[in-house]
Amino acid sequence: MDEQYFNVTLEDGSEQKCRVILTFDSNDHSYVLYTLVDENGHESEEVSALRFELGDNGEMTNFTSLETEEEWDMVDEVLNTLVAEFGDGDEDYFTISTEEDEEVLCEIIHRFELADFNKSYILYAYADQEEINEIFASAYTPGEQGEVVELLPIETDQEWEFVEKELASINNQQS
Repeated sequence: MDEQYFNVTLEDGSEQKCRVILTFDSNDHSYVLYTLVDENGHESEEVSALRFELGDNGEMTNFTSLETEEEWDMVDEVLNTLVAEFGDGDEDYFTISTEEDEEVLCEIIHRFELADFNKSYILYAYADQEEINEIFASAYTPGEQGEVVELLPIETDQEWEFVEKELASINNQQS
């Protein structure tokens, strides 16, 4: 399948190139999930969404921002559901919101459980990077399909010790 791109006009009148990740429809609107593409062709780490309409030639047009928290929740649910259902099983993705309220797509590197704490854990990194610069760890609540429903803090030094041992074990297996 060929990659699709579109341009949006920014407030200053300049054009921004975007790569389509996914389009879908609700009862009321059509939506596009996309990443920004810079002048060198590099994609941003962030995944965002806009509403759109189809023009006479079938092209996306009349882009508008999502207006409600319910719309953002629906977009997150669609992304997480599709990745869980159609992913190849080796990769899993979820989105987080930064302190600046930007959506960032994350890739799960490894999942594990610690019976001592009765919790599930993930090691993850920002997706869409050529190389992994930083690995994050978190406890999480898994959904029915194994998707990330909620990230939870790692609360004790003892938990961190187990998480660090798990990461070291993975690094040793890859060496």
